[in-house]
Amino acid sequence: MTVTFRRRVDNIILRWQGRLDGDGADRLAPYLVAGALFVVLLSLSLAQARSLDGAPDLAAYTQAAWSIRHGLAPIATVTTGSNIFAAQGAAVFYPLAQASRLVPTIPLLLTVQSAALALAVVPLWRVCRRLANLRSGASLLVLAVYALYPIVQTLNLDGFHPETLALPFLIGAGYFGLTQHWRRFAACCLIAMMCRADLGFAVAGLGVLVMVQGYRRRGGLAVAAGLIWAFGFLLVVQPHLGSGVSQLQAYAAYGSTPWSVMWGMLSNPLAVLEQVFSRENFQLLVYLFAPVLFLPFLSPRYLLPVLPLQLIYLAGDFSPATRYGTQAVAITAFIFMATPQGLSRLGRRNVERVTLDRRVLITMMVAALSFFVLYGPSSPYNHPWEWGSQDAADGARLDARDGTDVNARVRASDSMLSLLAERAVLTRLDAGAALGPAPDADAAALDMDEIVIDRRAFLPVDGSSDLAMSIAGAREHTFEVKLEALGFRVVSDAQDIVVLRR
Repeated sequence: MTVTFRRRVDNIILRWQGRLDGDGADRLAPYLVAGALFVVLLSLSLAQARSLDGAPDLAAYTQAAWSIRHGLAPIATVTTGSNIFAAQGAAVFYPLAQASRLVPTIPLLLTVQSAALALAVVPLWRVCRRLANLRSGASLLVLAVYALYPIVQTLNLDGFHPETLALPFLIGAGYFGLTQHWRRFAACCLIAMMCRADLGFAVAGLGVLVMVQGYRRRGGLAVAAGLIWAFGFLLVVQPHLGSGVSQLQAYAAYGSTPWSVMWGMLSNPLAVLEQVFSRENFQLLVYLFAPVLFLPFLSPRYLLPVLPLQLIYLAGDFSPATRYGTQAVAITAFIFMATPQGLSRLGRRNVERVTLDRRVLITMMVAALSFFVLYGPSSPYNHPWEWGSQDAADGARLDARDGTDVNARVRASDSMLSLLAERAVLTRLDAGAALGPAPDADAAALDMDEIVIDRRAFLPVDGSSDLAMSIAGAREHTFEVKLEALGFRVVSDAQDIVVLRR
């Protein structure tokens, strides 16, 4: 009897799946996937950095690391102008800053961040195999969906954020807590909270989940530790680290102090609900859950631990970059803890493993690929294969960096921030709206020794009319003329990169 092509393919798949389901391959597979993903993520982040497209946050942490190495207060003048630890109490950054004595800062930070994102597939594999009892093929698919997940790609390419480092430890804490490995559970919880203080609320949620599993004492300790860590930082430590950085700014509609914010929310629950269920928040939730086919809702128990923290985020007035970036770290961890459980509920349980309909897996992969192509920052539409190259303008930026005084107080355009970050005073030059008035030259020049301008920052987006381009050019020229009237002179002007020195 002739064996059909489909039957041959099925036989090959079953043969390889049988090999992967063996103990040796089961132990090795997640590390191989993590290694491959690390190479891809690191290549993308380093290529973007080499293209000199670094985000202001990367420059801020580079500046903070430089300050720590030189025994100075880690003040991020690039962004907030406050102590770098004041925003979220990311204590994990301090040893990284010390390590930058041996390794260049930007490659170090990007390497550690990509490694953390890749390492998350190891506990995720354990969740798939030992908690959800998925077969190896379905488990590998979940890892592939994680690798393509737009939030993961965004965290990898959006500069550096210490909270990103918490992702593998949150998944690890969930796995170790549900498998009663208490020392590893405690270690993962501690490291996650050191990456971002308000992740203590997520740890407290994990403690509740552990209590529901029947381990009340262990879970109660996690709840207490998480709440003490989060509230201790927000109410006690943060006010002493510096002014101007506080989560309360996002909740100004409810009050100006922690207690007034809480009272404002309790006394006006309709306003809170209106904000939580706003159109923007609904779009965010679809963005988070659609790539995994909303499967986490089939196992909501694994989402409940992050629900209080996520509701706090949704109730605040945060920028889209924050909502779709650092604030998505915690819920991403719990989404991928719940997704394997949701898949397990759709499958057919055999003696040892859960077998899934291939059509479900194919649909899930198509959804993940579609969202990656549409929204992933490394989508083919963004031509990531062109990253890493440097043109004449990049050469001018490097020359401008080499031409500035390392002790000078500098204000610079965004494209120059990461290059000039290793100094005591560096502030961002905001070009303003493309068709608006020229920036305030007096404010830009205040207490500055040098100003570095990327003229392209003043231009409108591609496709604008000649009139719009002319207006934008006139704005930039007016700004330069005013700076020269204030005592600055042009010391270099190449490829639209201008350095002015007082």
